[in-house]
Amino acid sequence: MPTIPADETRTLRILITGFGPFSGVPENPSWVVASHLNNQTRDFGGVKVHITALEIPTAYSAVLNTIPALHASKEYDAMVHFGLGLPDRFRIERIGHKLGYPAPDAQGKFSDIVISNESQEIRGFGAGFEQFEEELQTSIDVDAVVERLKSNGFEQTESSNDAGRFVCEFSYFCSLACAQREGTGIKVLFVHVPHIGYTYELPDMIRAFETVIEHVALNV
Repeated sequence: MPTIPADETRTLRILITGFGPFSGVPENPSWVVASHLNNQTRDFGGVKVHITALEIPTAYSAVLNTIPALHASKEYDAMVHFGLGLPDRFRIERIGHKLGYPAPDAQGKFSDIVISNESQEIRGFGAGFEQFEEELQTSIDVDAVVERLKSNGFEQTESSNDAGRFVCEFSYFCSLACAQREGTGIKVLFVHVPHIGYTYELPDMIRAFETVIEHVALNV
């Protein structure tokens, strides 16, 4: 069978997302930084990447109304979701959970009740997500992302198996599940980012985002 030559002119399409405001955070750093990369093209070691950035409201319903449609469009080769985490460090998340989202979102709304009886009420993903396991894990080498960031000067970076059971992790599980459901095999990652100006200034944060995108692009 003949080998099909690689298309050297092809540009990878990577979607990045950040979140909107929520209580106590009138300007979400995840979107502030991501917005600077919208509609930008980068060349990472000969791999051309077009970056699209999208703001998602910090709401469970917004996640469900947005992320499945993005995956169904099959427009992207990878998706990297960013959200606000600890004030001083980057955390590269490994796992998204299906259940256990007790907190209200920025609109005061809750995720669906999936299990309800006399002793407990468990919220999370219900109809349309029954086939998925309780935990979904990214296929991206999280430890390698951590090392890449550290080697680029972002020493305050760590891996994490606990994405917080809030809208951030809700979006991660949703994206991982939708990638499976659509059968695209695209790479999905979630990164919790620090506050701007606490450990890293805005130009540094932009460079950190680019470093993560570069790693993903070189490993699609």
